[in-house]
Amino acid sequence: MRKPFIIANWKMNKNVHESVAFVKAIKEKLPTNKEIGIAAQAVSLYNMKEVAGNSNLQIIAQNASAELEGPYTGEISMRSLADAGVTYVMLGHLERRRLFNESNDAINQKVLAALQVGIIPIICTDEEMVQTEVNGKIHYVFQQLRSVLKGVPANKLSQVVISYEPSWAVGSSHQANPDVAEEGCQAIRQSLVEMYGNKIGDSIRILYGGSVNPDNIYKIMSKPNVDGALIGRASLDIESFLQMVNCVEAVSNEKLQVI
Repeated sequence: MRKPFIIANWKMNKNVHESVAFVKAIKEKLPTNKEIGIAAQAVSLYNMKEVAGNSNLQIIAQNASAELEGPYTGEISMRSLADAGVTYVMLGHLERRRLFNESNDAINQKVLAALQVGIIPIICTDEEMVQTEVNGKIHYVFQQLRSVLKGVPANKLSQVVISYEPSWAVGSSHQANPDVAEEGCQAIRQSLVEMYGNKIGDSIRILYGGSVNPDNIYKIMSKPNVDGALIGRASLDIESFLQMVNCVEAVSNEKLQVI
């Protein structure tokens, strides 16, 4: 069974003091058999990592450069993130694509740089896919995913995490639809299986992002192809975030009973 992964994406919210206080408040309250992460501003990552210590909390970078070092003023090096103890980096988020014009090629180079230094990329992709019919069966090809995974060695693919984020759901007031979440995650998994085979396709964790909150996370996480959630505004409040983490714990126990 794929290990559930719940990530708080704080975007450009919370200063260093607020970030550290949040980590202190939750680090002893997290389940040990789930991965829980917080994607925070780069300026807070080292302090958060120090406070998290050996707890089951991953401190995640929201972005980084494809260049490991050099004359790139204002950029963040993957190598420096690794040195700070960061183990995951989020890449290709819809807001990076929309606001900063990041292309598939640019994201692909960042993915390769992350893997080069031992950081696991969390690759965000939306609903841009091509639907084809082969021998009467519908197949989906996620062009973004195919492009950003170009050149990734087969032995590294199982480490990669994918997040499916429909563009209409990111940062909106729409209610996330569990069936839409499952349909998108299942289509991505099908595409991965066709690209890399059953073993790799079945092992990659696929998260759902977009308007996830305490009211809908249970139904979303109950879906068989949804392995976790990338949570925006609902993750900024301590009690709300812990409520969602505990809800995922209950869902996981139910899935284990089915197996």
